Amino acid sequence: MGSVRSAMIDVRATAFQDRAMPAFTPPGAYGAADPLFLLLIALAVEAYLGGRPIPLVAVLAPRRALGRLVRELERRLNRPQRGARVRRVRGLIVMMVLAALAAVVGVLAQWLTRNYPFAWVLEAVLLVGLVDQRATWREAEAVRKALSGGSLIRAREALRPLVVGRLGAAELDRLGAPALVVAALTGLGHKYAVRLTAPVLWYVVFGLPGLFVQQTAHVAATCLIPHAGPFGAGARLLDAAVSAPARYLAALLLTVAAAFVPGSRPGAALGPVLRGRCGPDDCLVQVIPASPSGGRLMRAQSVFAVACLINAGLVAALALGRLAL
Repeated sequence: MGSVRSAMIDVRATAFQDRAMPAFTPPGAYGAADPLFLLLIALAVEAYLGGRPIPLVAVLAPRRALGRLVRELERRLNRPQRGARVRRVRGLIVMMVLAALAAVVGVLAQWLTRNYPFAWVLEAVLLVGLVDQRATWREAEAVRKALSGGSLIRAREALRPLVVGRLGAAELDRLGAPALVVAALTGLGHKYAVRLTAPVLWYVVFGLPGLFVQQTAHVAATCLIPHAGPFGAGARLLDAAVSAPARYLAALLLTVAAAFVPGSRPGAALGPVLRGRCGPDDCLVQVIPASPSGGRLMRAQSVFAVACLINAGLVAALALGRLAL
């Protein structure tokens, strides 16, 4: 009799557990991936394929669409007949709205990739399109090859992607060979900060919402600052605020990386970098001295590559540290 009662109790307990447990596996319980490991995958893929056309990455990368939207808003709202104050206010409102929309889209995208099995693949592809390592290195390599071939015209054309939004066409056409090298160094340092360090930092700290806000600020600043006048003030402020910590970190990483490249002078920039007086734009110019034999741009590319490895190493350390907790 006792055994019968025990069996009945077991049956009731099992039935209760069956009713208490959901009949399906919760989304994200399988097929999930840690965001830091996704970032490492994206950095590895971009380091190998960066600068080459990748169809899926091109479709998911929002930079071009965002750039078109910013230019259209600027065309419609930045009218010359309006006063400077009105244009400035309009620009500020546009940037606040765009930043808020970017954050909302980031939250929704992050919810999707965190809660549905294998949706992390989309996030990884998106990350590949929003970090630049190999692509930036290839741009600098194109400048170096053009200069080695003695063609200033080709070198100026190759330099344009490195200095977009920072040097106008007229200024670029006046640059001689030494000035082209300096411009390439500053562009390389600038892109290391805004196209690699900033996206990585904002993604690590705030996830996709932070990454989307950072990208919005960067794209808007690139599109508006050169010619938009007062309308671009909001983009300038947001981009400066968003990129400030990343620029400091980028300058520090470039200085540390220079210690591993023969012929560099990391000590020349370390003090100013630590005091915040030398940003990534000027860092490579400081640590890579000019030499009669040339090779300055090649050494800068080496420093850039080592800095990219250090950046990936820091992400890997964070991922392993979190895994160990």
